[in-house]
Order: sequence, then structure tokens, then C-alpha cells
Amino acid sequence: MAFVIGDQVLVVSLNRHGQIVEARGQAWRVLVGGLTITCRRDDLRAITQKSKKSRPQASSAPAKSSSQRQPHATSDEPSSTIDLHGCTTVEAREALLRHLDVALRAGHALVEVVHGIGTGRVRGAVMAAVKDVPSVRSVRPHPTNKGVLLVYL
Repeated sequence: MAFVIGDQVLVVSLNRHGQIVEARGQAWRVLVGGLTITCRRDDLRAITQKSKKSRPQASSAPAKSSSQRQPHATSDEPSSTIDLHGCTTVEAREALLRHLDVALRAGHALVEVVHGIGTGRVRGAVMAAVKDVPSVRSVRPHPTNKGVLLVYL
């Protein structure tokens, strides 16, 4: 079975769910939590999602992967999280833009961006990056965690 970008998979060696973000020859780049890892095909298993008919009619939200954490803010919107701890500003910007692209295609309305507190450089890079994304409706600081921004799509 061939995977396509956006497919939900199980990374067998980690026993974690992730999402395909890129194909690289015989390998696949998989977003697992906030990290993107490279896996061989034999380390991945497809996760079957419920059909649209079995979902409640009131919501057109996709099924959530178990690797996604709920944001600390109470919300009924589908969400995803990216952790940028340890990234340079350039790495953080690139990872965030890739993650936002995947989140948009997956139908997420909220992305929780964990940038940490530190010097504030990564937070600044995140704020500058999301200003360039037309699908970002708003950005708000997390109500109880200074090291997190909530990006509404």
C-alpha cells in the first residue's frame, strides 16, 4: 500500500501514531507529536479512519490521532501540537510552516505551538511566520502557559 501526504500511520518501532508529511524515495517523513522523523515503509502501518457516514452530522471534523494532545484551553475544535524546544529560529519557522500546512489539510482549527520561554527568539520567529500565512485567523498567548501560543486557522 502506498501512502499519501496526510495519511495517519502507526510508527511500529515507536508504537506511536503520526502523519505522513513527505515522501523521500524509499522513506517517509512522519510527524509524530512535534517531531518529524524518517521511517522506512516496513516500519509503518496504515491507520484506518472511520468513514464520513459514521461521523456525527453536526461536525465535519476529521478523526483525531492519539498522538495529538488536547490544548490546555477548553475547546471542541480539532487541534494539533508542535513542540519547537531546541530549534533555532530558522528551524522553528520551517517546522511551523510545514506543520501548519499539514494541520490545514487535516482540517484542524487550532494549532498549539510550544516555543518555550527562553530568550524569546523562537517566539518572535513564530509570530513573524504566522503573519505571512493567510489562513491564520488569529494568534493568542496560551492563558496559563507563557511558553505556548494558540494559532487559530
